[in-house]
Amino acid sequence: MIKPEISLSFRRLARAQCGASIVAATLWWIGATVGGFGMKIAVIGAAESGVLCIVSLAMLVLFLPSKKRPIATVATLWSASSFIRFLVALIASTLLYYVAQFGLRPLMFSFLLTAVFLLIAETKVLANSLAEYSKSTNV
Repeated sequence: MIKPEISLSFRRLARAQCGASIVAATLWWIGATVGGFGMKIAVIGAAESGVLCIVSLAMLVLFLPSKKRPIATVATLWSASSFIRFLVALIASTLLYYVAQFGLRPLMFSFLLTAVFLLIAETKVLANSLAEYSKSTNV
């Protein structure tokens, strides 16, 4: 039995990750300034989104999405890399908390906002890639 293989677009995934991080940072910045929370809170949220973006791109490079793999393996590896990515991002956020003396609540809420946007964007890209593969193989 032949196992169907797929490769994912590095460019699409990287764009989705950067776009999601930028949208989250922008929403955080606007919410902090319009809500009257001050510039420090706005900077904290933008910095946290930047940390998540950098960690996400680094994990994407390590994942090698353009390498052909069986579909089940891709799904398993993507889940594992997402877990590791968010764990590493939490560690980096903890360092940001101690080094920059940022507040804990703004860091955590910004982390969660960015993580939700990242997951939504990546899921959309992955679903589109699987749908394209399904159409091309008539499965």
